[in-house]
Amino acid sequence: MKRTQAQRSETTRAKVLEATLQCLVERGYAETTTAEVLARADVPRGTLLHHFPTKADLLVGAVQFVAERRVETLTAELAAIDPGADRLDALIDIIWRHFSAPLFWAALELWNAARTDAEVRAALLPVEKEIFTVLHDRARTLLSESAPGDPRVPTVVEFSYEVLTGLAMTGIVSGDLGHRELLLRRWKRAAAILLGHRDPSTLVERARSKES
Repeated sequence: MKRTQAQRSETTRAKVLEATLQCLVERGYAETTTAEVLARADVPRGTLLHHFPTKADLLVGAVQFVAERRVETLTAELAAIDPGADRLDALIDIIWRHFSAPLFWAALELWNAARTDAEVRAALLPVEKEIFTVLHDRARTLLSESAPGDPRVPTVVEFSYEVLTGLAMTGIVSGDLGHRELLLRRWKRAAAILLGHRDPSTLVERARSKES
């Protein structure tokens, strides 16, 4: 079946944005230039400029593209959780994978760009607000299945995102995977205690005991 002009245009646009995402991950915001994206996307310069006349237009388009991909990926993982699995444990593992994946690094580069680029910031703020609302809603729904109406769930969900975001960002500098995994296990215990799933005395392990 022959594709319409609109379909071809959308495919090209997605190809350019995918190249932009890869460039943000591999080269960072500073080196994500129109020339670099052009080379990666392998499209005529006129075609790229038709969709994104300036670098700012390209980054604004990337904001929405990255956000949509993040929501799709995390939503699919949450939906695929085994019904018999520990919901809280599985949720934290999924969020951690989310913040350890290339899509998050691309988002982080856009956050960095937004600090000094007013146009990117204006595009980023409403999109990030929307994506976090969706991701928090998905997580709250998951945890509320076993505890409908539990007022502690929203706080644990918000803390989980904030704690793991910070853990991922400090890991950029430290590179200490072992320490990050230790803190991840400790947060799982703390979150379970906050939800009443564990005894508070189990937050700090006894000397020489193994992390659980």
